[in-house]
Amino acid sequence: MSRSRMCFVALCTVAACAGPQTSEESTTVTGPKTVAEEAGLIVLASADEEKRFILRYPQNDKDWNSRLLVAAHGGTGGPSLSADGTQIGTGETSLDDLIGEYAVAQGFAYASVDRNGVGGTHQGLALVNEFAALARGRVADALGRDVELMYLVGLSMGGGIARYASEDPETLFDSVIIVAGAAGDAVTQVDRLARRVALWPKIDPREHPEVKDEDPLVLAYSADGSGTPVEARALWPFIGASSSRANLQQMLASNGLEGLSATELEQFRIASYADRPGFVEQVRARDTSGHVQVPTLEIVGTYDDFVLAEILAYKRKVLSDPAWAAQHRLYQVREAWHISREDDALEGFRYRMSRMGLSAETQRAAGEFGSYVQAVQDALDFADRWVTHDIPAPRDQTVDDGAGLIETSGTDG
Repeated sequence: MSRSRMCFVALCTVAACAGPQTSEESTTVTGPKTVAEEAGLIVLASADEEKRFILRYPQNDKDWNSRLLVAAHGGTGGPSLSADGTQIGTGETSLDDLIGEYAVAQGFAYASVDRNGVGGTHQGLALVNEFAALARGRVADALGRDVELMYLVGLSMGGGIARYASEDPETLFDSVIIVAGAAGDAVTQVDRLARRVALWPKIDPREHPEVKDEDPLVLAYSADGSGTPVEARALWPFIGASSSRANLQQMLASNGLEGLSATELEQFRIASYADRPGFVEQVRARDTSGHVQVPTLEIVGTYDDFVLAEILAYKRKVLSDPAWAAQHRLYQVREAWHISREDDALEGFRYRMSRMGLSAETQRAAGEFGSYVQAVQDALDFADRWVTHDIPAPRDQTVDDGAGLIETSGTDG
């Protein structure tokens, strides 16, 4: 038995006399079902340190649908903050309001681990895979039968992890749901960062409040910097103000391109440096492929200036092969931003905005746009039907703010 497995079981079985640093078991009611909950710390070999986890499942095995949903949160985890900087939680429960509570109410077992310092990387996937395997074993032990199907949902950086899992020929998961997911397309990401670095200082409302929506610079930023319509302009400051020349230089240096002048950085496009030995090859070698291996449903807001452009580029990669396209769906939610308006993670974003010196108006705007929660919950239902009954999920579509996915005929993406 591995070290991580022993630690996990120990934390789950000594709960009756455990303190706050060990596991706890409790019974709560979610909808019509009685739910068992295990929480505490687990040592994972892929991180070589303790991580917080949550595991929930119907206490009565007759209420369990034999599925396990594993969640990968956004960011790198750790404390979840309110708008005033007060800690209100930690990463392992951060997807509860998006999908966790819904999944358990539908009869799923649900598991999430706080990566706490591990981002949306292949190391992050290794950590999630290790945790998922342990959670799978624990649920089987608790309910007396094996998990039949295991799904992964990831948000933002966690969505990047979910994307890597979807492309893994040896993936542990039967289906993947990606929400506002990172790691869409590296070339688009680099070029878009360069355009933000060049254009944002010229339209930053803190310095240029007089610049109107119809200004050519605003239109250029919409097309090449944010990748979202001008109607989403109130949401631009967070990513715009976070983009810097140092970020761009670091990203280029990580791919072997250094020593560019200020003018060259200002005008940067990857295509202009295709003749630099190894540069484009390094960018593409680190990129996702679009080689989707399992049914994968992706949800993103049309106002998401974090990742929308990269996700649309990723879809083009997927469509280059009919086999990959048949496994992938893209659902866009009108006017939704990177974080859905009712998600408690929005509070942490507002805190970061305040620290960045962004206005109260910008902080308020982040919670006044769209919601993709219903679409995400519908995606789980459609993914389960796809895997269980071989009925492909509805075609790619764009749905209204706050609405669910629309049933459509046909099986193409």
